[in-house]
Amino acid sequence: MRPFPSLAAALLVIASISACSNQNQPAAPSADAVAAAKAQYEAKAEQHYAMYEQMLKADNAELALPLGDELLKIYPDSAAAARLRPTIEGLRDKASTEGETRRMSRLWSYQISPMAGGTQSTATIYSNEDLGAEKVRLVFRRHTEWGQSVFLYGSEPGFTCAKTCRVTMTFDDGKPTTMEGSIPPTGEPAIFIEEDKKFIAQVGKSKKVAIEVTVKGKPSTTLHFDVGGYDEKKFQPLPKK
Repeated sequence: MRPFPSLAAALLVIASISACSNQNQPAAPSADAVAAAKAQYEAKAEQHYAMYEQMLKADNAELALPLGDELLKIYPDSAAAARLRPTIEGLRDKASTEGETRRMSRLWSYQISPMAGGTQSTATIYSNEDLGAEKVRLVFRRHTEWGQSVFLYGSEPGFTCAKTCRVTMTFDDGKPTTMEGSIPPTGEPAIFIEEDKKFIAQVGKSKKVAIEVTVKGKPSTTLHFDVGGYDEKKFQPLPKK
């Protein structure tokens, strides 16, 4: 018969195994160690928050947003994260608006140069779509001798317009409106918007404008311009008389 160990011996073996098992487990961190780790975690979160806040004070939501998202990801349980979390979605909307404004600003070009015995200042933006061989330019022009004008400049064969010319346009999501227009008698592929002051003022309040035009020998079409980045300070004013 196989010998059966005594209960006392069995208990001794179990106790021995338990002791070895306990020796292999790491000791629980002390309260001081936990507090030190927590303090370090909070300090790093505050350093990150300081960089985020610096971008906010510089009014740069596009750079602040990724810093805020990173803080919430790395230090989600920090006091800094608790302060930031309620405002992050509003910042996301602001960053998106800033990015769109910056994109539209880059669409405009501004030049000041001598021209035909005077000085000419222009603000120019291209249409979103091609019309024939190339895109159409929307041009604001101020010339010290000729005054101010607004026109679309395309490619041959140019535009056509009725004798009593009205140009139809829509600003943002508003209703279509018309302004007086004209075709230059000198034959350039252009069409002038004669109500230049009114048009420029409306562009300054809008993000987009759609302008209906007719190219010679073709049906009418609509040109779209993302004008929201127009900066009137870069369009040199005419000299006072």
